[in-house]
Amino acid sequence: MMRRRSIYMLVAATALSSCEYNVENEGMVIDDSCEPTISYTATIQPLIANNCMPCHNGDGNIPDAPDLTTYAAVQSRAELVKEVTQSRRMPKDGTLTDTEIAAIKCWVDGGALDN
Repeated sequence: MMRRRSIYMLVAATALSSCEYNVENEGMVIDDSCEPTISYTATIQPLIANNCMPCHNGDGNIPDAPDLTTYAAVQSRAELVKEVTQSRRMPKDGTLTDTEIAAIKCWVDGGALDN
């Protein structure tokens, strides 16, 4: 009798746990769309040049501002560039549009290619 009761409890617990419903995601629209390949040369490099070069130009005038003047420098810090633009900590003047921030994210997520 005790064994049968344990089996029923196990079956009931399994059935209930398989009915999990995640309310947090209800109604959320996740836009995870990226162009197949965001071009570093055509898209990312101009964004860096126009928005980051006042501080990240390698002249040493601003302490702890990494030099972002080359592809290799940007690529080596790609995840950091993505994080600081997504959080809007950079650029300091907040001039990037949502579209530009999304382009940086897509470029980094796509492998930060030199294309």
